[in-house]
Amino acid sequence: MEPDIRAADRDMREIELLEQKGVTGAGKLAGYEELQPRLVALLKAHQTDVELAAALERRTAALMERHATQVDALSGLFVAWDDTITVGENKTTKLEREREERRRLGLEA
Repeated sequence: MEPDIRAADRDMREIELLEQKGVTGAGKLAGYEELQPRLVALLKAHQTDVELAAALERRTAALMERHATQVDALSGLFVAWDDTITVGENKTTKLEREREERRRLGLEA
C-alpha cells in the first residue's frame, strides 16, 4: 500500500509541474472559433482555385491537341510538297538528259 501512496504522490508532483509549465490547459484551442470564418473563406478560395486550375488544364490540353493536329497536317502537306517537287525535279532531269543526248547525236541544235 505504501508504494501506491508514493506513486500517487509522485504523480501529483508531476501534475503540479505540468500545471506550472502551463501544459495542462487548452492553450489557444478555444481561439479556433475566431479563425473559423477565415478557414471557411480560405476553403472557398481554394475550391475556386482548384476549379480554375482544372479549367486551365483542360484549355491547355485542348490547345496542345489542336497544335498537334495542325503540326501533323502541315507535316503531311510538306511531305506532299516535297514529293511533288521531287517528281518535278526528276522529270526535269530526265528531259535535260534526253535533250543532251539528242544534241550529242546531232538531232537537235
